[in-house]
Amino acid sequence: MKNPKQNSERWLKESDSTFRQAKRNCEERAYNLACFLAEQAAQKALKAVLYLDGARFINIHSIRELLNEALKKHKEFLELVEAGTKLDQYYLSTRYPDAVPEPAVPSEIFAKSQAEEAVEIAGKIFEACRQLII
Repeated sequence: MKNPKQNSERWLKESDSTFRQAKRNCEERAYNLACFLAEQAAQKALKAVLYLDGARFINIHSIRELLNEALKKHKEFLELVEAGTKLDQYYLSTRYPDAVPEPAVPSEIFAKSQAEEAVEIAGKIFEACRQLII
């Protein structure tokens, strides 16, 4: 897409949808999915900012790395790095049985407090990104 603003808005819109799904899964006690979707919402929001800044292709899936990229132009993300890094643990472990200790599976081991914290962090990242884009 040639229009960075329009592309950025598309990514932010999808981030918002994913964030709402994270909250819904938290309410429905699907805590592993809430954690994963919170991580995904934060990823999409940060990618929206990077696309706005002119990125053409982003092949990064780490919240820490995405925040570090965004920090190159937006120092306001500095306060989100520590919390945002917590979301990285949810990229694989929330979905794959071989990413957690046997005999557990992801749907059994994540707690409400983890899901609530992940949703809260993703919300802060989303809002910071939204402020830059809208």
